[in-house]
Amino acid sequence: MPDPGVPSEVKPTSTAKPAVPHAAVLGDAKITIDAPVYEVFAALTDRDRLAAWWGRDALIEADEGGRYETTLDVGRVEGTIVAIDGPGTLDFTWDLPAEGIPVTTTVHYALSPRGLQTAVHIAHRAPRAVPGDWGTLWQSVLESLKAYVENQSTA
Repeated sequence: MPDPGVPSEVKPTSTAKPAVPHAAVLGDAKITIDAPVYEVFAALTDRDRLAAWWGRDALIEADEGGRYETTLDVGRVEGTIVAIDGPGTLDFTWDLPAEGIPVTTTVHYALSPRGLQTAVHIAHRAPRAVPGDWGTLWQSVLESLKAYVENQSTA
């Protein structure tokens, strides 16, 4: 019989987090921009610059927990910045309606300097598939970003 004053064998508890289901990749696009990384990052995080190339009525609070909003032709983007580490990373949420139920998606920008150029990778993920041609949308977004930043660099 075990002695009540002596602890019985203790099994170590697992500190591993449970596996998170793989998110659906809605869009994944890459582009190289002929401009330094800090200029590309500014185009993503400055409200006036964002409004000049992507949407109108931009509102950006460039800090973790801050708002990331703009109006596109297809509707309003209203999100929250979940990670920002300039000039390399910007992540924000974007709630999308899908079959009448809002789905919180995440948009991730990764910027990497390549000399005087910047490689930009954008990934848009969701907990489940959301109808839409997201790959085409994000490639178009990156092309607009490239045109804007490169025209600003030569101005």
